[in-house]
Amino acid sequence: MRAAVVGLGWVAREVWVPRLLRHDAFELVAVVEPDAGARERAGALPDGVRVHHGHEELDAAGTDVVFVLTPNHLHGAVAGSLLRRGVDVFLEKPTATEDSHLALLRDAAGAGGGRLVLSTAARHRGDVGELARLVDGGFLGTPRLAELSWVRSRGVPGSGWFRQRRTAGGGVLVDLGWHLVDVLHHLWGPSAVRDATAVASSDFLGRAGSGAAWHRPGAAEPAGGDVEDQLTALVAAEDYAVQLRLAWASHAPVDTTRLVLHGTEGTAELTTTFGFSTCRVERPTLTLARRDGVTDVPLPGTGVGDEYDRQLDALPEAFARTDATAVALREATDALAVVDACYRAAGLR
Repeated sequence: MRAAVVGLGWVAREVWVPRLLRHDAFELVAVVEPDAGARERAGALPDGVRVHHGHEELDAAGTDVVFVLTPNHLHGAVAGSLLRRGVDVFLEKPTATEDSHLALLRDAAGAGGGRLVLSTAARHRGDVGELARLVDGGFLGTPRLAELSWVRSRGVPGSGWFRQRRTAGGGVLVDLGWHLVDVLHHLWGPSAVRDATAVASSDFLGRAGSGAAWHRPGAAEPAGGDVEDQLTALVAAEDYAVQLRLAWASHAPVDTTRLVLHGTEGTAELTTTFGFSTCRVERPTLTLARRDGVTDVPLPGTGVGDEYDRQLDALPEAFARTDATAVALREATDALAVVDACYRAAGLR
């Protein structure tokens, strides 16, 4: 597949571009980045990769898929423009921060015929796969409560647009929380939100020592912003409850991601570290607790970021589906409903 990338920020430079360059199923043919500094930080690209200043310059006929990796507020406009031109789009999370963005994508895909696939890398993690095996095997029974947390020790993003509601659409909830909600819906299926209560704060924005040093090594400490860096929520859905705890920075010694699924027949608890932080849980664990005792479930040996390679492996098949766009928009709608309910409950909408 001939691929182009729009946006040369961190996620492009460190995650997607290197993987596209070494993957047998993809050929990187073009990149788009209007900012000269971002183009310089991206470094040299292989001969033959065209560099454009705007996505309108992309050759639709010579491109099979475009990876839209822009700041959040540009997702809808950029992806919508490409879909309307009949180009298939891979869109980084969050898919949208407003319902109007989803409507724009739906209308554009309908008019132009381009197909949409979403970034859902966390679903492709090896440890999440083992958790899915327990769910699919019926070991947990009927879903009752999901306790989901991703608490970083020090991890406030260095890029300024992440910390501005105008450009990011929100803080830690749309950044880290979107991954957790997507994984939950993948494991248990979505459930309509009935009610939510939430509390958000921003105690670590601009605080010395709270920045994600692994994200931009050598960069200055991030300045303040107007988004939340912590959020705690309880969401009552039709079929189960969800407890969320999210933090870009905290007093914890390591970055920890926990997924605890309580069902009528058992409880599964995964303790690991999502993402690329270098301050990680040393030995990820998965346990299954049932009436007959607690079992340690072996986890596969995987490297940091392997889930992104696995999603790339699956992309050609995903785009081949005739219902790709409908699936993507349905999943984005379900995730946004949870995010929006939490923000409204916290008084941030």
